[in-house]
Amino acid sequence: MKKLLFIILMLAVLTGCHGLRMGVGLKGKVIEEDTLVLDGDTFTIQERIGDSLFIVWNYEHSDEKTPCYLLKYERNGFYYPQIGASDITSIDNTTEYVCIDEKDVYDIKNKKVLFAPSCNASGLCYLGEWNDLFLFASSDTLCFSDGKCFGLQDDVYCQISRKKGLLTLVAGAQTIEVPFGDLYHSRKIAESKDISVERTIKDYHIKPRNKYESMDAGFTVDLEIPKGNTGADRSIREWMMTAVRDDAFFQLESSKDISVGKCTSLRDMLHSLDDYGVLWEKLCRAEYQIEDTLEVRMTCDIKVKKVVDCQDYTTYYYRASLYNGGFHDLPRENYITYDKKKGVFVDVGNTVKPAMLQRFRHLVLESLKKEYDFNYERESSWEYFTNSIFSFHCPMVDTSGMDEVMQSFLVHNYSCDEWAGWTGYTEKAFTEKDFPLTHFAVLPEGIVLTYHPYQIDCFAAGEYHAVIPFKDANKCLVYDYSQYEDLKPKLQRFIKW
Repeated sequence: MKKLLFIILMLAVLTGCHGLRMGVGLKGKVIEEDTLVLDGDTFTIQERIGDSLFIVWNYEHSDEKTPCYLLKYERNGFYYPQIGASDITSIDNTTEYVCIDEKDVYDIKNKKVLFAPSCNASGLCYLGEWNDLFLFASSDTLCFSDGKCFGLQDDVYCQISRKKGLLTLVAGAQTIEVPFGDLYHSRKIAESKDISVERTIKDYHIKPRNKYESMDAGFTVDLEIPKGNTGADRSIREWMMTAVRDDAFFQLESSKDISVGKCTSLRDMLHSLDDYGVLWEKLCRAEYQIEDTLEVRMTCDIKVKKVVDCQDYTTYYYRASLYNGGFHDLPRENYITYDKKKGVFVDVGNTVKPAMLQRFRHLVLESLKKEYDFNYERESSWEYFTNSIFSFHCPMVDTSGMDEVMQSFLVHNYSCDEWAGWTGYTEKAFTEKDFPLTHFAVLPEGIVLTYHPYQIDCFAAGEYHAVIPFKDANKCLVYDYSQYEDLKPKLQRFIKW
């Protein structure tokens, strides 16, 4: 009898919350959706992985080395601890691996650490398998399970391809599908420096004048400025200076009152940027400084990069991120193309045949629908999709008769319409005959049009880039730009070593 009592007591110790015994099943009950009781001990369910895996945490013993456990629920009604650690988190797109203590990838089936990636293992996404190696991605790194890693360029992210063994890398509107094997065996190729542009990085944040000033105010630019004196070079510089002025001074609500700085030459433009910086601080202090102290947070970060340059056209990528309060910044990006032969910036009016405008608009909507369905992981009907995006810019209720303050609470409070050349919100939903075609540009992949957050979808969805391949777009265009498709970006554009 004493021996039996001793065995019962030992089992109670081994299966208590001070170290659940791995592989020993425990009776449990889920209560209130996020609480699990195991033989009298209470755990919080942090995550559910698939139908049978649970990551649980014991609040009372959070100071222990193993307050977190991975449990597997079996059909016999028992929960079996798989592993304990100070921290356990799931890995997206898999039920076979978890992250342990932000440093190790743990193989649940084989009960062992698979590998320790060079990046933070928390927040990984499983991409697939190749040659007995497993590929994972973090926000800025791709890691194979043998430890070989590749960094992503600053503006690049990856998507899980619909095709097995392929990885999709995305940089704005440009993408590339890479077989896992090609990625693994890729080698760094020395990039030839583009001598036609001067990369200029400048920081025009206000420096505190005394210890009492508390601020993060100013703007930064990271620009690839054309150095030449051709019509295209001068036009691009003028566009760039105008865009910097509009966004940098947008926060101060004075952009339209400021003349565009001189930009006839690279030297003139660099001086004009410095003038912008001086004027920005002067206007900011005049508006927000109280007596001799300035306390404000207001920033703008601008990046301009040359994407492609050929005999017929040159295309630049523009991105700005503005912040003046609230939960997040106000980002926007788009492309702009200068046609060297016509001597103009391309747009719908001078590039799409009038008789083919409706056909072209339908192609744009078809491209947007593909991205929309991908974002929401479902195949929506054409009617549902068009009804959703055509009316997204409309107020939630009839605002006629309301004053401007009340209207501002019921419409999207974001400057996307102004940035895209829209006239602002209306009470009437768009149709396929008048849906705006914004930020028209040319890439080696085809024609691209860009829509900002809050124009056709929520803020979290980000920018929508409608890319119409030349095989579809050419019948609608006045001029054929497709002869430069070989200038599509290679793998080296997306990854870094």
